[in-house]
Amino acid sequence: MSHDQTAHPSTQCVRPEALPASTTRSLVPPLEWSVVFEFDDLDHVDSVYAGQSAGYVYARDGHPNGTRLANQIARLEGAEAALVTASGMGAEAALFLGLLKQGDHVALAKGLYGRTQVLIDKELSRFGVSFTLFDSTEPDSLSESFTDRTKIVFVETITNPLVRVPNLSKISEICQSRGIYLGVDNTFAPLICQPIALGADFITHSATKMIAGHSDATMGALVGKKSEIDKIRPISSSFGLSANPFESALTLRGMATLPLRMKAACQNALELSQFLVFHPKVIKIHYPGLQSHPDHLLANDQFHGEFGTIATIDLGSRDAANQFIRNLKGRIPFAPSLGDVATTLSHPVTTSHRGLSETERLELGITPGLVRLSFGIEDQADLMKDFEYALSRLS
Repeated sequence: MSHDQTAHPSTQCVRPEALPASTTRSLVPPLEWSVVFEFDDLDHVDSVYAGQSAGYVYARDGHPNGTRLANQIARLEGAEAALVTASGMGAEAALFLGLLKQGDHVALAKGLYGRTQVLIDKELSRFGVSFTLFDSTEPDSLSESFTDRTKIVFVETITNPLVRVPNLSKISEICQSRGIYLGVDNTFAPLICQPIALGADFITHSATKMIAGHSDATMGALVGKKSEIDKIRPISSSFGLSANPFESALTLRGMATLPLRMKAACQNALELSQFLVFHPKVIKIHYPGLQSHPDHLLANDQFHGEFGTIATIDLGSRDAANQFIRNLKGRIPFAPSLGDVATTLSHPVTTSHRGLSETERLELGITPGLVRLSFGIEDQADLMKDFEYALSRLS
C-alpha cells in the first residue's frame, strides 16, 4: 500500500507505510507484538476460521511467537504438539480444566509443588472434582487410590522439594491398563527426561524456570498428542490462560542455551551435594545423584546419568535456615523460584508450600529447617566457598 502524502498528519501517524517485500530473512525469530491480525475480506475470515488458510485472529487464541515456542518445546519433549500459557500453573489449569468435569477424580502424587495441590484441593473441588493423594515412589500403591471416576494421575519427574524420583514407566503401565491419563510436571528435568517416551500422555512445564532460564519471563507449557492439545487449546483461550508474545520471545531466546545451562547446573548440583553431604552443619541433604538417596539407581537409569539441578538441605530448624540465608546475602540470593543462570535458594515452608497446613507439610517431610538450592552455572570453587562461609557461621 503506497503512503498517501495528502493525508492529514493525524491520519498518517496511525497508518504506517508497509515495507517492501524483502528477499532476505531475519536470522533471529522476530518479536511480533500485534494482539490482532488483519484480514483481506470476509472470505478470508471464513477461510482462516475453517482452517483452510493459515493465519491468526487474536493473540489470546494464538500468535507467531507462541507458535514458535510451542513447536520448539514439543520437539524437545518428543511430542506431537504443545501450547504455551502465561505460567506453569496456567499449563496445569489448562490440563485439568480441559479434561475434568463434575464428579471426576484425580490421583495426585504426594509432595508436589504446593500450589498444584491447592489448585485441586481448594479450587477445582468447588466444581465437584475430588482427589486422592498417593506415594508416587511406590507405584504398586497407585491402584488403591483409583475410583471409578479417576480421569488422570498427576506426578512430578522430580518432586518438590525433597527431590524423590517416581518410576514413570511403571506408573504409565498402570494408567494405561485402566485407560487413565498420566500427566507429568517435567519442570525440574527438561532434556534429562522425556516422560512421553516413558508412557506419559501429557507434560507440563513451568517454562519460567530452566527453559527460559533467566528469571525474566513467566511462562508455562502443556505438551501432548495433537488431538488432545487441540481440544484443550480453546479452553485455555476461554479461561484467559494464554501466553503473551513478548515473554514467548524471551523464553524462546533463553531456550537456545538450555543444553549448556542444564549441563553446567547439573554438574554443580552433583559436586556441591557431594561437598555438603559431609558438612557437619548439614543434618541431611536430598539429591538423587548421591548414592545414599533412596531413588539413586532409578534416577541414574531414568535420567541417563544426570540428576537435575535441585538439592535440598535440612539445617534442623527455622532459626538455622534463617541464619544460613542471612549469611549468604550478597552471595546466594533468597529468591523463591528456581532455574536461573545464577544459584538461588528458597525456603519451602514459607514460600512454595506456604498454602499447606503445618500438618500437611510435616506429613510430606517438609520441615522448617529445609532450604532448597537451585544451582546455576557459576564456578564450583566459588560456590563451595560461599556455602562454607554461610555454614561455618551457624551458631
